Amino acid sequence: MFLLAVALASPAAPAQEALQGLLARPKSAVSAPRAVRMLALSHPDTLELPFFDDFSQQLGAPNQSKWTDDMAFVNNTYGINPPTTGVATFDILDGRGYVYKHIGNSPAGADTLTSKPINLHPADAGVYLSFAYQPKGMSDDIPEATDSLTLQLFAPGHGWISAWHVFPDTLRADSVVALKEKYFLQTPHDKISSDADVTTKFFKVIIAVSDTMFLQPGFRFRFVSYATRSRSDVLGKLGNCDIWNLDLVYLNKNRTAADTMLADVAIATPPQKLLKEYYTMPWRHLKGSPTAQQAQLTNAAGTGVAVTFGVGNLGASQSGFVTALEMSCVKGASSVQTKRYSFGGNNILADTARVYTFNLPLSDFLNTPLANADSVTFEIKTIISEYTVNTNLVAELRANDTGVFRQNFHTCYAYDDGTAENGFGIFGANAANAKVALKYFSYLRDTLSGVYIHFNSTQDSGNMQQFKLAVWSDKGGLPNDDNMLYLEPNLVPSFDSLNTFTYYKLTHPVVVEGTFYVGWVQQASAMLNVGFDRNNRPADKMFVSVNGYTWQHSVFDGQGALMVRPSFASRSDYPNTAAGRQEYLLKVSAYPNPVRDELTLHLPDALREAPLQLEIVNLAGQRVRYEPLTSNVVNVSQLPQGAYFIRLSRGAKNVGYAKIVKN
Repeated sequence: MFLLAVALASPAAPAQEALQGLLARPKSAVSAPRAVRMLALSHPDTLELPFFDDFSQQLGAPNQSKWTDDMAFVNNTYGINPPTTGVATFDILDGRGYVYKHIGNSPAGADTLTSKPINLHPADAGVYLSFAYQPKGMSDDIPEATDSLTLQLFAPGHGWISAWHVFPDTLRADSVVALKEKYFLQTPHDKISSDADVTTKFFKVIIAVSDTMFLQPGFRFRFVSYATRSRSDVLGKLGNCDIWNLDLVYLNKNRTAADTMLADVAIATPPQKLLKEYYTMPWRHLKGSPTAQQAQLTNAAGTGVAVTFGVGNLGASQSGFVTALEMSCVKGASSVQTKRYSFGGNNILADTARVYTFNLPLSDFLNTPLANADSVTFEIKTIISEYTVNTNLVAELRANDTGVFRQNFHTCYAYDDGTAENGFGIFGANAANAKVALKYFSYLRDTLSGVYIHFNSTQDSGNMQQFKLAVWSDKGGLPNDDNMLYLEPNLVPSFDSLNTFTYYKLTHPVVVEGTFYVGWVQQASAMLNVGFDRNNRPADKMFVSVNGYTWQHSVFDGQGALMVRPSFASRSDYPNTAAGRQEYLLKVSAYPNPVRDELTLHLPDALREAPLQLEIVNLAGQRVRYEPLTSNVVNVSQLPQGAYFIRLSRGAKNVGYAKIVKN
């Protein structure tokens, strides 16, 4: 069971830690920021049966050859034990990762996934639509009783008609213990799915599409999630919620109501990482240190690199198959080199799954990149073949026979995989001096040049609070406050698009070797809301000091990976395909400060190119002003007295900040 948060703090309560359930999306998987929109009903492309998508072919936006919108997020990290690799996740974030502004305390439409028009005919018989769904998944936030996932069918000439929806029927503590499905077509009825923990299961649904009003060219269907905003009194904690995962969407004729199982064997979980502890680390640290290779890379025998993946049988009667693995060095080698390794035959009983491990030869792995390579990327493919599949879906089902994983080696160390299923922070009346530190071990003596931090989007920019960036040496397995290697105050979080990291360049280099710690010291009591990856769970790495002077293990240590990454790059050049680009906010001079009526902004040269947006946020995290910056003189006479953050942005990117006091 995943813990959502410790008890909420009242104004006088002591500082405490919390996790916030959310879905943060990898920018590399999204082609461009996208607005909240419903596309027009008409569309020039019409598909023929069968229609099938198990979301295994691509990550990020849904496959635009099958779907007409891109609000749902396709990923392979958010579902728990999905039938095949890849799910489509519904949440309350728009395409840039911000909470939908129209979502409030009453249910409203959030993410939508709409099929392209499909050519059905009045003579078609046995047309059924089936799919599998899961509430919550890897998130720590469950849909509430007023939230739902809905299926609607489009009948040409009649419009959209509700066919099915599901919502939590019974809540116990923070777990859904019952789901109620309502079927509206043919014979309307309800179905209750009750279990000790339904949030770890995928439930199968099949809907008859038999009415003649649907059996026409131009038929479509769509899934819509109805959601409400999360509720919390804690600044910086209000974020994403109401998560549903979708898989195995299949529409075809000549089916029956019992046809809920696909005769298929598929990759269920592709490899997640090759390193034992880190998700990524500098290649030169690994290549240049036998100690690092033994500790992070090699198997127990020291002869290979373990690759683990899962295979599932969704109901194939003939389940014998052959498994193979391919390794390609796609970055860091003189040319792309692919090596194939075969496992031989395997067999899995119907409706079961199995985990396989293959050991890549260590010499193949270490010696493929160039000797002077800095950043290195290996593409690992796990492949299954040679079994009988549903003859109507040969091409579609072959797509899930390959699982793809890229092991990146960059200039930084990281425990996280680049996606944040949760947000971590400390809040409370005494949190203004709280400290958070993440433990790292550098296998070579090297110069730390910067730190990447992933901040989550929150409602009304509630986590826009100043903090101090800190680096500590080690003292008996804890951060050493008596020998802080680096401390820089008055920095601010930044969030401008999906799952990007903010890069904070150190004002002076710091040399480290062995154990060191990176993190932050708070300057305010609000929760900063830093990304927290649930898929990787290193233990004995995360430390907190909620009172500002006594260090202890975080209560969430071992439950996920805090998304704070020390960098050894000579410049802020970060090519991580899972976690996007970096930025460094420029500090803007503002005077007079304190100010009464007119505030003058002195912009650095890099910010003098128009257009810029001006945003003013109060200390409660509420946006009080948002408008184009048309002059460097801003009238603030109407603002109430108090302290404010000013944030400047250009397009989707935050570029500058200032803190002012209004008299």
